[in-house]
Amino acid sequence: MKLNKSLGQHFLNSQGILEFEATLANPKGKSVLEIGPGDGRLTGKLLEKEPKSLTVVEKDSRWAGHLRTKFENKITVIEGDFLKQPPFSVDVIIGNLPYYISSPIIFSLAKMNFQYAVLMVQLEFAKRMVAKPKTSEYGRLSVTSQLLFNTKLIKRVKKGAFTPAPKVDSAIILLKRKDFEMDKELEEFIRIIFQHKNQMIRNALKHGGIETKTELPKKRARELSKEEIIELSKKLTASIQ
Repeated sequence: MKLNKSLGQHFLNSQGILEFEATLANPKGKSVLEIGPGDGRLTGKLLEKEPKSLTVVEKDSRWAGHLRTKFENKITVIEGDFLKQPPFSVDVIIGNLPYYISSPIIFSLAKMNFQYAVLMVQLEFAKRMVAKPKTSEYGRLSVTSQLLFNTKLIKRVKKGAFTPAPKVDSAIILLKRKDFEMDKELEEFIRIIFQHKNQMIRNALKHGGIETKTELPKKRARELSKEEIIELSKKLTASIQ
């Protein structure tokens, strides 16, 4: 079957990396969810490691049918868009994510109940997720990811490992869910200050339509730790109420 370019389909060819992902996921005896399995090459590796259950979500109807035929009753196939599914409750999540929807998927995971996730994403995206303050990669994604997950960049994967080869390298990341719930006020505060991350916080807030007499540090968003951001959001919310 032809790959669907509109769905960002790039299939991983390296058996070694597929095995690495499956081993890292450690699915034995666990309930597992795979996002975007395609032709099932990673699915097969996972089944070899004897998960308690394996559910896959595949948007492309052609591949969904292929998976049902290939694996029969060994897996549960959900045909549809992962981003439109109700939240899952599983032990492990795994997937080689399409670059163009990596960010929405990461934020969707924040609403799900799971222990950890093994994901393949674009290398630059992974670097932004783990970036530290005062670095060029540090931004909204960094703060949000690190508040919600213990995030670790595990392995770089060269673009030649895929068919067709993407234009950039990828990376395998490991996310462990934190016991942290992000309220709407904090989410909005992070969004506003990082829209103008090179401006002082007070000016960034002004651009977001927020004027406050609250004492604010003479820092830019890109200089603030996630802990400082939480405290500032609380202080600002308290001053408005």
